[in-house]
Amino acid sequence: MQLTGLGHITRFGIVFKIFSIFIVIFSIIYFTTSGLFIHIKTIVGISRDIVQTRFEVHSLSQKLMESLFTMEENQKKYGVLGQNEYKDYYAAAMQEYEKNLDAMQVLPKAGELWRDLSGQLRQALAAKEQNPQDKARPWIDVAKLDDWMQTVQKANRDNDALIETNMRALYFVSEEAVRKGVYGLTVSILAGLAGCALLVYSLSRPLRELRRGIRAFTQDGKLTPVRVVSRDELGELGAAFNEMTTRLTEEEKMRVDFIDMLSHEIRTPLTSIRESVNLIKEKVFGEINERQRKFLDIAAVELERISKLLSRLMQVSAMSPEIIALSPQIVDPAALVAETVDKALPGAAAKDISVQIRVAANVPETFGDYDHLQQALLNLIGNAVKFSPPGSTVDVSVEPADEGRQVLFGISDNGPGIPEPDQPYVFNKYYRGARMKNVEGVGLGLCIAKNIVEAHGGKIWLSSRPGKGAMFYFTIPVRTGRR
Repeated sequence: MQLTGLGHITRFGIVFKIFSIFIVIFSIIYFTTSGLFIHIKTIVGISRDIVQTRFEVHSLSQKLMESLFTMEENQKKYGVLGQNEYKDYYAAAMQEYEKNLDAMQVLPKAGELWRDLSGQLRQALAAKEQNPQDKARPWIDVAKLDDWMQTVQKANRDNDALIETNMRALYFVSEEAVRKGVYGLTVSILAGLAGCALLVYSLSRPLRELRRGIRAFTQDGKLTPVRVVSRDELGELGAAFNEMTTRLTEEEKMRVDFIDMLSHEIRTPLTSIRESVNLIKEKVFGEINERQRKFLDIAAVELERISKLLSRLMQVSAMSPEIIALSPQIVDPAALVAETVDKALPGAAAKDISVQIRVAANVPETFGDYDHLQQALLNLIGNAVKFSPPGSTVDVSVEPADEGRQVLFGISDNGPGIPEPDQPYVFNKYYRGARMKNVEGVGLGLCIAKNIVEAHGGKIWLSSRPGKGAMFYFTIPVRTGRR
């Protein structure tokens, strides 16, 4: 798949990145777990040998030595005391010895030694059965018992040594398993964190760029291309955003060009029509009656309204903060407000709306284009009058701001206010919110005011709550020229 605007390149999508990180982490965990499983299997094998064989061999060896010692002791006691009960003790000890030998032989990995001892015992007993004199006596030669005792003792010592060796091996294998487990867990965590960081970084960069482009449009109304910094789906989205920006910019230029062309093309016949109406009203072509004059007056008013609309369309098409030509001069903010309010009073009086001026003390002079600033202020005051109910008041204020480095202008009304969803867009060109459906205008006044203020290096904003009116503010730097 290819990215629009990035050329013929192979991209690695977000799903591929997530899957790759998962495979890496899974592989590390798999090999770590496999190593641990092998070590655990070894540990279990050693533990099983110790528990099931070596401890049992040790226990049975002790019992065998006790039985041999009892047999030898009772044989000697019988030789000294001659009591028959020692024969019974001897026989019981021999039976215990034989039973333990049998138990020893069934142990796993017990060895041939115990089968040899069992065979020697059976041979000794068989020899006694064949000799009538020895048959009545249960005794086995003391030398044979001593030999068996030494054999069992040696086997027990060897078994104890093997237990110690196995315990050491168990310790080393356990330590190795713990070490590898810790290493594997550490590497897994580091790989997971690195993978997550890489994934977050690869996702956040294009998202930040897209957010920057979208915010520039929603806040400033500017269509700004974004940098395409990835080759995944977000990179495609960024390229699509840039393509959309390019097309919208071209369409905006086409619309501006169309408005310019239309305005110029309509102005000539409109001027001819207006002059013709004036000539008829002035009775150049003969007398007119009152009814004719009434309709001519209506036509003149409408022609004047269309002429003003065309002028504003041409004005806004050429008016942006970057290309407005300013003629800076020293401006007295109080005088600017007073003259602007005088121009707005006729429209306000028609709706029985009063305009109040409040000028703070020590308002510094500013440096700017008087006519443009007056136009921006007049647009805002006219906008406030337009949406204020009859009999209300529009307040216009001027005061120093930012410790005297700027002049703050404020215009507030008592109208219906601006809904919060519409507030980010009211300064956009041609934007008309829900409250303006039945109000005259094409949505250019606030856009013109914003461009003029920004051309002077100032800022413009609003504060409004539905039903509580709207307050527009803008600042102009003191004694500074264009940005």
